[in-house]
Amino acid sequence: MKPVFSLAIILLLAACQPPSPKAEEGKPQPAEGAAPAPQASHGRFDTAFAGTPAPALALETGPDGKTETIADILKANPGQPVLVNLWATWCAPCLKELPTLDALAAATKGRLVVVPVSQDMEGWRAVTPAFTAEKYPNLSTRVESGMQFGFQLKARGLPLTILYGADGREVWRYAGDRDWMAADTRKQLGV
Repeated sequence: MKPVFSLAIILLLAACQPPSPKAEEGKPQPAEGAAPAPQASHGRFDTAFAGTPAPALALETGPDGKTETIADILKANPGQPVLVNLWATWCAPCLKELPTLDALAAATKGRLVVVPVSQDMEGWRAVTPAFTAEKYPNLSTRVESGMQFGFQLKARGLPLTILYGADGREVWRYAGDRDWMAADTRKQLGV
């Protein structure tokens, strides 16, 4: 196995979990008086990035190479917010929450668009066997295997779920897995 590929796999596996508080101890602190860069808080709804527009990156809609952006999805679903979920086939917490996202998509059809975005480096080759219509009949995943979408979102791990308002601007984000059908979650979503 090539060293670069091995390193990429190790980094991806580590990305599935948030850093421990101990790992943060040795992290350099911003200069005195400088504002720290916002970071998503794990396990809570975070508004540190609220108002940030969705990345304009192309997301593959299928193995045929066709693409669309979050702006395209918003345009096709006027007035509806979009819930984007970054996931990967190798991420156990991601796979744990996908059924609840599928149920949410069914329960909120016409009021909320749920968009899973795979971050698998192998693209559709990895996603196609894992993400089937039988498993997730109410979801249509997209793939962005270059990891640029997560990079632009400043994702520190997977899963990461972001609610964009109908205007295409971030409302909040949630780092970690969650039951997206839970009453408190539905209240946070406004559906």
